[in-house]
Amino acid sequence: MITHHPRIIQVLAKSIAVDGNSFGKIADDSMPFKRPTKSEAMSLGHRIRFASVLLVLIPENGEWCIALMKRPEYPGVHSGQISIPGGEEEDSDADSMETALREFEEEMGIAIDRNAVFAQMTERYIPPSQFVVTPFLAVFEEEPIWEIDETEVSEVLIVPVQNLLRNNALANTEIPMASGQVVTLPAYSFEGHVIWGATAIMLTEFVAAWKSSFSDPEAATICPM
Repeated sequence: MITHHPRIIQVLAKSIAVDGNSFGKIADDSMPFKRPTKSEAMSLGHRIRFASVLLVLIPENGEWCIALMKRPEYPGVHSGQISIPGGEEEDSDADSMETALREFEEEMGIAIDRNAVFAQMTERYIPPSQFVVTPFLAVFEEEPIWEIDETEVSEVLIVPVQNLLRNNALANTEIPMASGQVVTLPAYSFEGHVIWGATAIMLTEFVAAWKSSFSDPEAATICPM
């Protein structure tokens, strides 16, 4: 992990702190439907739960990448999906950031200090699971040796940020549902994996922040070896 954030991370953190709401709106507007807010879900009587996720930036082969995970196949709404590591809040968690750090360690096998966290993105309500999810951003100085919990994680994906910045990186994609129905939704693709749903929305907010933070967003993805 990193104790002193590189300047590029400082710039990104400042941009999110100042304009985070606008980045969240860009992500919302990129989707073909409007998700209810936490307040709207509560007013509708939804029994919401709280969760946090942690999107980690890692310098890999001279460029900035993010770490995602693939969930195992199981009888649930997120079976086999590509996700940002994280999970449900526990009573013992001091706050939503602690939830994200604890869940990351449980799933990915890596303990993270709070100092590695540099930003918080938009809290979002996820209707299928009825979770209100708070995303955080953190940075590592190198890719760690993952010690995944195989009951929670089947694969770790290291995705170059540049892949998310390409024209039409977020594209309408046919996605088979567990019900057998096929729906068309905006999604990212990486090495045969389709990244859609809440993860795609949060990545779109991250992309909006990255593009707004740097005069040359693609050049900013290059980092020292």
